[in-house]
Amino acid sequence: MSGTTDAYPDRFVALLAERGQPAVVLQGTAYTLYQRMVVPFGPAGRAYSLPAEDAARALRSLGGICVRTTGGFRPSRAGRDEWWAVICRRFTEPDDVPSSNTRSKLRRALRRCHVHRLAPHELARTGYEVYRKALERHGPTAAPMSRPAFEAYALAAEGFEDIVESWGVFVEGQLAGFCDTYVFGATEANYATIRLDPDHLGRYTSYALLHEMNRHYLAERRIEYVNDGFRSILHATSIQEFLEHQFAFERAYSDVRLTWAAPYGALMRLTFPARRALGRLDPRLRALYELERISRA
Repeated sequence: MSGTTDAYPDRFVALLAERGQPAVVLQGTAYTLYQRMVVPFGPAGRAYSLPAEDAARALRSLGGICVRTTGGFRPSRAGRDEWWAVICRRFTEPDDVPSSNTRSKLRRALRRCHVHRLAPHELARTGYEVYRKALERHGPTAAPMSRPAFEAYALAAEGFEDIVESWGVFVEGQLAGFCDTYVFGATEANYATIRLDPDHLGRYTSYALLHEMNRHYLAERRIEYVNDGFRSILHATSIQEFLEHQFAFERAYSDVRLTWAAPYGALMRLTFPARRALGRLDPRLRALYELERISRA
């Protein structure tokens, strides 16, 4: 994989195993399970595809109802821009931020907050309350893991600091937010998990955390881009719009393809015409119909 290191895919598979997340390597790419879909675990800008027999093998190995692959970043195409990753390719110094309101908030954030890397044992020791309160803010649909499970998840990163890095933002010496980042060589830094304590949002902790991480990955290490993930169609979220408006993130468009496991493919084809009515029954079902609609487009 161009721009990555020898760590891919074997060390990432080993890290996922330590975190209790099974993965399989096919066609030189790591695949894992995400929201009952088998997805590639690698840079979003790369094109992924699996022959039918490999897709079936991945589904047998990992479970799930479908394989979701993407075609790599492409130029905008009218009428086909419905799937994207939210990425940033350049770091912006505070004085160069176009919005005076954003400049003011960012400067206050950098005065009030301190940002630095967290060792796995630090995140395990101090991160759970931030994690719990951040999920509670999103309502009852996001059930937090237990404290022992969170600590085990954080500690599983020990020895893998070359491919996963945690960052913390502090207010008066207290952890007020953190981010777990997967690093794919010089290609991508994936901001996989951002959790912010709602009690400290008034100190603009999100501004400080994202600004300093962007500085590190884009300006200092010259990584090609940082990535906040693909479009969210299951949970309502404002973080990606925030990144686009405040931190010069952009939509990197991609095509998406679904390969359904039996009997889900047949059920999807049969019920797709009634998707609007059936989608009202469950938000997860509505999200699957929307993803199928996008893939057909």
